[in-house]
Amino acid sequence: MKLATLLYIKNDNGDYLLLERIKNPNKGLFSPPGGKLDVHLAESPIECAVREAHEECGIESKNEDWKLIGIMTEKEFPHIGNIMVFLFEFKKRINDVPPEFHEGKFHFVPESDLMSSNIPETDKKYIWSNILQNKKTGKNEVFFLNMDCTNYPEIILK
Repeated sequence: MKLATLLYIKNDNGDYLLLERIKNPNKGLFSPPGGKLDVHLAESPIECAVREAHEECGIESKNEDWKLIGIMTEKEFPHIGNIMVFLFEFKKRINDVPPEFHEGKFHFVPESDLMSSNIPETDKKYIWSNILQNKKTGKNEVFFLNMDCTNYPEIILK
């Protein structure tokens, strides 16, 4: 099973930093920055968040700058296989759009536009709905998703 992170970063207006991807997974769609854990170095999910924020966004951060907001597993995700993803929210705000790099171009997307943006439908339905619902209700809890993607784009929640 692969291990990865997704990073939820906002600016002072509450807009989310999303990457318009130029390669799979989700080529041509908007996704949060993030990446796979370096399992050969026994990298922890929080260490991966710090590293990926620096590599992809140029953000200098420390472990304590990140808050775990969700954990999801995906069985047989296309082009990847089985993966567990740790979702982290950056506690600080950034206002400068990071420069374009080999995986795509960054944009800030207002929260009110997320569900109509070019985001994978499954992300909208499962991930973003949990993030926005927790924010709306003031929940400060980690959410968990266990998804079977064998017949993607049809997903079965376990």
